Amino acid sequence: MNFTKIAIAASIAASAFSAQAALPAGSAAETLVNAANTSGQIVFISGASAVQKGFDALVTNLLNNVVYFNNDGTTALNGSGYVAVAGNLKAAAGAWPAGSAVIVIYRNSGGSIYGVNSVARAESITSLNVTAATCGASGAGTTAAPYKCDSVNRVPDAGMSDVAPIFFTAPVNTEGETPATALTTAERALLTSKPMYAQAFGIPVTKNVEATAKFNRATVAAIMSGQVVDWSSVAGTTVGGDIVICRRTPGSGTQAVMNMWAGNYPCSSSATQLPLNRDDSAAWDPVARKFTVANGAGSAIVIENDSSGNVRTCLDKAVTGGSYTAKDRDGNPVTIDFGTPGDGTFPTGGYKAIGVLSLDSIGSSLTTGNWQFRSLDGAGQITGDGLSTTVGPVTSGTGTFPTVAALTTGDWAMQGWTSFNIPTARTTGAKLAFVNQFLASAQSPAVLAAVKETKWTAAAIPNGSNASAQTLNVSYAGGNQCAPLNRNY
Repeated sequence: MNFTKIAIAASIAASAFSAQAALPAGSAAETLVNAANTSGQIVFISGASAVQKGFDALVTNLLNNVVYFNNDGTTALNGSGYVAVAGNLKAAAGAWPAGSAVIVIYRNSGGSIYGVNSVARAESITSLNVTAATCGASGAGTTAAPYKCDSVNRVPDAGMSDVAPIFFTAPVNTEGETPATALTTAERALLTSKPMYAQAFGIPVTKNVEATAKFNRATVAAIMSGQVVDWSSVAGTTVGGDIVICRRTPGSGTQAVMNMWAGNYPCSSSATQLPLNRDDSAAWDPVARKFTVANGAGSAIVIENDSSGNVRTCLDKAVTGGSYTAKDRDGNPVTIDFGTPGDGTFPTGGYKAIGVLSLDSIGSSLTTGNWQFRSLDGAGQITGDGLSTTVGPVTSGTGTFPTVAALTTGDWAMQGWTSFNIPTARTTGAKLAFVNQFLASAQSPAVLAAVKETKWTAAAIPNGSNASAQTLNVSYAGGNQCAPLNRNY
């Protein structure tokens, strides 16, 4: 991505969530934020949205007296593309003393590529501007109602990606309306990349697709590459209809996991099953910057989304109708319009859609919801009603399910090994000490087990010291994520 493109996208983002207010005078939030800004104890991490549900727990494991911020104070913390946590350090991080105030900002808008390219190239990208003067337009500083902040450009101190940096190749797995170039070998060498944990990814399907439908890797690959465009071609279905694909924009780590699992991209040196994108769909109008979904298209209907939250919205709107706003590959707003029931084009019972999400969205896969994660090699589903650290997901039907047990044994191969990417020549001193604390928090089986979303869908990667609980018992041959998973005995 070039700096002109970044500046344009940042300007648009800034106008989209300007706060124009201030934190309550004399409040604990104001005191924390002023202290962190005065000392410069601010850390900016960007990248993978698959980490979104666990991020606040990973950070608050390191902080006391936490206060939460995002770009939309009317939305819960985990529904936003830009979030931040302020608090007091539980333990010293280098020269930053225990008890001192720290602000940790996390951008997941646009996905994993912003935890790779932007980090290695020191690109100034849109971030929250967490100051007493620029936050507080709405919200209360809680996870349910964070304070709303406006934006500022800054360079990331570290990044997260659902797969290793080497997988972000152009044009399928890089960002931008004009696809950015992939990192060179020299640029990748600027990053110290270490695995955080393994996360299961899954196949969400709308409720109007028959429960008897059977999915396997070959079927999903055929759908995502456009070889199957009607539901009547899926085993176990009796009623056809257009297939709507709710996918992520290029550069997303979630999309990169799908591209590798379903199409062997970019692992294979031979021809691969490249994924369909918005330009393969008649729904996309590049002039109006709008997706208009129309019944009877006779081909796959592809909707690109900039975040996991918008993939979930896409699946919901496919069933209920209506419109929502997402962002394009440059971060510009786009409209997705599914139409309205009864308008003459919206199909009875809604559109039938499929997508890809990390299993940290399991809490949104509800028995009575508009979509559910499906099993593979069978006809079943997995739901997260009442999910907690003591109540896990429920499976029904047949097949293999994306559970943490299947993840750890390698029975569920659709997994991403989240990579933590640190530009160690630039992120140094106390800031490096803090990001290493964050990494250690994310690598801990005990921390993963304490967060309801990761407890049931993620596992630590063996490092010679991890206990067996909440830890993989498989690894990629030779440490190469293109290689098969091998059982650790």
